[in-house]
Amino acid sequence: MLRLPVVPITRHYRQPDVRLEFGALLRRSLLPCLFTACAAHAADHFPAEQLAADESAYRQAIADARAGRSQQAAAELAPLVERNPARQDLLGDYGVVLGWAGQDSAAIDLLPRIDLPAAPAYVVQGLANSARHLRRYELAESLCRNALVRAPEQAEPQICLARTLIDAGKPDPAAQIVGHLRAQFPKRIDVLELQADFAASRRDYFGTLSAYQAILAEEPERRSALRGKVMTLQRLGTPRLGLEIADRTPGLLSPAERAAMLADGTAHEIRSGIIAADTGRGPGRFAGLDRALAESDAAGAHALDRNWQLSAAERQLVLDRVTALSQRYRMRDAVDLYEAMAARPEPVPAYVKEAAASAYLYLEQPEKARDLYREALVADPKNPSARLGLFYALAESEDHKGALAEVERLIADTPERIDAWSAATLRDNPVYIQALDARAMAPLFANRPGEAEQRLRALAERAPYNLDIRTDHASAMRARGWPRAAVEELGGIVAADPNRSGALGELAGARLEMRDYQGAASTLAEAQAAAADDGRVVRATRLAQVHGMRELIVDGTFGKSSGGGPIGTRDYALDALLYSEPLNNNYRAFGHLYSAQSQFDTGTARRDRAGIGLEYRSTLIVASGELAHGQRDSKTAAALSLAVTPNDQWTISGAYESSSNQTPLQATLAGIDARRAAIGAVWRASESRNAGVSYGQMNFSDGNRRETVQGHWTERLIAGPVYRLTATAAYYTSQNSRAGTAYFNPSRDSAPTLEVTNEWLQWRRYTRSFRHRVVLTVGEYRQQGFGSGPLTDARYEQEWAANDTLVLRYGVGRSKQPYDGVQIARNYGYFYLNWRF
Repeated sequence: MLRLPVVPITRHYRQPDVRLEFGALLRRSLLPCLFTACAAHAADHFPAEQLAADESAYRQAIADARAGRSQQAAAELAPLVERNPARQDLLGDYGVVLGWAGQDSAAIDLLPRIDLPAAPAYVVQGLANSARHLRRYELAESLCRNALVRAPEQAEPQICLARTLIDAGKPDPAAQIVGHLRAQFPKRIDVLELQADFAASRRDYFGTLSAYQAILAEEPERRSALRGKVMTLQRLGTPRLGLEIADRTPGLLSPAERAAMLADGTAHEIRSGIIAADTGRGPGRFAGLDRALAESDAAGAHALDRNWQLSAAERQLVLDRVTALSQRYRMRDAVDLYEAMAARPEPVPAYVKEAAASAYLYLEQPEKARDLYREALVADPKNPSARLGLFYALAESEDHKGALAEVERLIADTPERIDAWSAATLRDNPVYIQALDARAMAPLFANRPGEAEQRLRALAERAPYNLDIRTDHASAMRARGWPRAAVEELGGIVAADPNRSGALGELAGARLEMRDYQGAASTLAEAQAAAADDGRVVRATRLAQVHGMRELIVDGTFGKSSGGGPIGTRDYALDALLYSEPLNNNYRAFGHLYSAQSQFDTGTARRDRAGIGLEYRSTLIVASGELAHGQRDSKTAAALSLAVTPNDQWTISGAYESSSNQTPLQATLAGIDARRAAIGAVWRASESRNAGVSYGQMNFSDGNRRETVQGHWTERLIAGPVYRLTATAAYYTSQNSRAGTAYFNPSRDSAPTLEVTNEWLQWRRYTRSFRHRVVLTVGEYRQQGFGSGPLTDARYEQEWAANDTLVLRYGVGRSKQPYDGVQIARNYGYFYLNWRF
């Protein structure tokens, strides 16, 4: 027998009244010994008739208590106790029955009137259970230990003490008692039930299940054990197995409980479906989620009907369904269902708000996503996925300062290492790495791709096996104009994980940008087969769709000059190219219209030409050939161009026109035409720095040969989410072999210039945006024989991107430049259209 010390009984405190149901254990263990005490001592105080009536009422209370009518028994005993206040047997039995009836506070109130040292063990034990139900664990433990002293060989006081210790959060001494009882009474039902409850308190649900199995081995039809087994299977994540058992025993679960278990089963199906969706490939990875969604279709339909009153189980199904729809990329359905639930009076849990926020963000509604992430974080401020989601929502709603502040707070609140129980268990915290990755990506959202690429490169060097970081680094490379470098990086990622849809989507986009059209199509097909709904795959798919469209480019200008000069008093020029959709991946046919006119003192000059051509694009070259016909001179001309791009930095180009559209209209008015040939090279370090140089030669039909050399260097000085400042230093010089021509033809001239471009982003919404630009140019024009004079130009323009298929730019400006020593001012307007359809 396990010997336990006696603890004095205390009565000096009282806690709030808490009601808990008595188990069958007390009824089975105490009923045989209740109501047997002698009441003969009352004969000296009451007439025989009253004693007989009280004894009869006493026996009726006994019968009612044994029949489970505890409330009725307690009501019957109450007047007997009032008439017989000195009867300790009656007081003790009344206290026990009050406990059975759930009136634990009333039972404990009897303690001052009960002579505990003389009370039977079952009375002390009953009062102990009432104290335990009221969470007065110190009093309950004292009573249990004193009951154990009175009946040291009985199991009931030990069970009472063990349950008290379990409820009081003292697992170690409770474990000692449970182990002793299990060894002493290996097949006793109440001991096995205690073992099940003890294992459940420690969340050892396999131990709980083993105890219920042992009970059912003794009593296969015991409903309490069957119910306990079913509930344990639910806790173990197998509610469907529990339902199979419950359905074989009618009435074991109430309809509401069964519906709740079905909902729990669907929730488990959703959780496992999410894991499969994250790790699987192709549409088949959604099989589990699709099954779970099918199980909640009816509940979802009910939720959309505002007149339908959802049951508790239906409501849980619908809430979990929002998460499942979001993970299934049925974002519009997820949003509709969330909004239907948000319109109901019951509050929506934080995890559902987070799922809906993710859906809103995917649907490019970042402000709604931002607000929902913030609401979710009110309930769970430390939720890392919601905090990362809030960062992206803020960035995509153009609140870049707020986004950066949010991710900085997340980094500060997140430990770098976790599982630090020992050196062997210590590992990097994946949330911390994700937060660092998000912070490195922040400048990319704020129009600072250079800063983002540098941060991501450093982070990738720190974590070379983190494929998410390397994929983001490749994305920043693309933003800097380095598609070949991105392809190299992404190729290694895809080699390590061929099913990585995000990397495949980025790779398809990068190959499209470097004009590897066949490779892009193949990679995009792989990405779509892996996960067509992945955000990066969706963007790559859209890029491919836009690339496959027809394209119209129109460039026009018109102006008025104060003093004539080489461009006349009034002028306009219109250049339009219409490209077909890609033919056999690399080819596009095009039509070309060019029209220009200038008014001079000697007449009006016009040039109108129409041409057709073919363009070829590959990873290395872009080549085009055109045949054009002059509508006025009926002259057919040819034009050829070639650009070679061996890497992300260099482009070498050449062009030839047998009748150039750059022929001055003054020469055209005099019936003079010109051939043109040019070569050039452009070095592009990144999106913020480039330089170029070119040489051109025009051979006029009057025998004049014009040679031009020009170069430039461009630097982006300021880059931010709203304002950008770019400066370009340029130099132009030309010389002509013949003097005295009918057109402006200086023997030698030059013009060093400095141009400053100020750009403001008025608003942006993904592919839609509106920008303002102010461009100022200053320089000096030097003409041999006429000295030099200032050269200035100022223009204001607006650029409107309706989406990723339509861009319109237009503006007005004023320029001044000396020609033959005379300053000529020109006011002009211009426009540019790029439309894919």
